[in-house]
Amino acid sequence: MLSTINKVNLKFEVNMNKKYILVLVALTMVLSACTTTAGERGPAGEQGPAGEVSQEEIEAAVNAALTEQEAEVSGTLVIYSGRKESLVSEIIAEFESTSGVTVEVRYAKSAELAGTLTLEGAISPADVFFSQDPVSLGIVAKEGLFDRLPADILDNVPGWAVDKNNYWVGTSGRSRALVVDTRDVQDSELPNDIYGLADEKFRNRLGLAPTNSSFIAMVACMVELDGEEKVLEWLTTINGLGYAEYPKNSPQVAAAAAGELDIGMINHYYTLRVLAENGNEPIKNVYLDGGCGAMVMPAGVGILSSSQNKPAALAFIEFLHSKGAQETFTNTVYEFPLVTGIKPNALLPDINSLNSPSNLNWSALSLWQEKAVELIAQAGF
Repeated sequence: MLSTINKVNLKFEVNMNKKYILVLVALTMVLSACTTTAGERGPAGEQGPAGEVSQEEIEAAVNAALTEQEAEVSGTLVIYSGRKESLVSEIIAEFESTSGVTVEVRYAKSAELAGTLTLEGAISPADVFFSQDPVSLGIVAKEGLFDRLPADILDNVPGWAVDKNNYWVGTSGRSRALVVDTRDVQDSELPNDIYGLADEKFRNRLGLAPTNSSFIAMVACMVELDGEEKVLEWLTTINGLGYAEYPKNSPQVAAAAAGELDIGMINHYYTLRVLAENGNEPIKNVYLDGGCGAMVMPAGVGILSSSQNKPAALAFIEFLHSKGAQETFTNTVYEFPLVTGIKPNALLPDINSLNSPSNLNWSALSLWQEKAVELIAQAGF
């Protein structure tokens, strides 16, 4: 839930940024008027000195600019959200309340929505695609369905969380990790990288969600960096060792806490949510030292070229980068904030301490997604 303080911060930032920009626009209009030659008459017919502008003219210009902008950021915004409703509905509702924009949200898995957008093409009703992972964003970008985003939005976050062609921008960070049952797993037996799990000592001790988009993104990363042959060998070995299959990440965390699973392959924040509620649960995250098993992925957002409400779409992205929204991502969802100056939740490791592969090409990962799914199936999952 958004705190009252966060709500105030969000509303203040959106309104003040809007007014600041529009006042500059209005003043530019006023300065243009200052080129008027001496002897021209003002609105009341009085003769004025060259360049003199009345207080009434300034107020009228500012009010006109504000009124125009308020009219622009209005109407209905359609969001296709691959982010779960339980994670982002409060943020979206607060944007709706603060901006006055009516928001309609379609929730589904990110990969599913990417496929839907590809099929809908230029006739999609969506204005914004809010994705759990960069691979799904890359699929939509590859089809040429996104507008390029302006530099002032892209500059809000680190370069690794921005599409190389500026079609989408990150909103928060999510790391791959292992959830371990601390009663049955010793630190000394854990591997340094994801390939180290293909070891006899982990027979019947592993859990994974082979159809989950984040697992598929990790495998796509492995294909990009290490090649198909090595990845297929790893997948085949993991399958042969015996594993517990789960539909998604959170059941793996629950199983580890219940003593039913030793090691699960997950995104980091699922464990942290459980520990935030009960710090005595016998589980913890292990962040691998490099490779795709340590990958930090941005959740992100892009604006569809076919959008019928681009001003509201841009305002929504600015809202996601606001102080209040970023604090909600880190303190409620337990993800890494991406905007400079936002303090991460105390349960999170320093993002700079994570040895994620550097300079990953998110567009290339989207190209490898289909191959990743094929290899997962070929290995028998």
